[in-house]
Amino acid sequence: MSLNIHNNNLSFSEMESAIDTVLESLIKAEGVKGVLVADAHGLCIGARGIANPNCAGFVTAIATHAKALSDDPSSQVPTTKIEADNS
Repeated sequence: MSLNIHNNNLSFSEMESAIDTVLESLIKAEGVKGVLVADAHGLCIGARGIANPNCAGFVTAIATHAKALSDDPSSQVPTTKIEADNS
């Protein structure tokens, strides 16, 4: 699921509402225990479930490195699924 928040016509509350809507729909998906959204600099935009907002920088770094694995330089940062035994 993708959300483009680069629309300058949206107010802060509208952007926040749009992000909340996406987070809520993702966390309701079967098997999803946590969802974290971060910007390109690792700033946590939102988190739900067991996702730790303090890990946003690490998650961003993993996604950036995952993108580097692609041969297509125009590809977007991939959706990254992280599993841990303690979750």
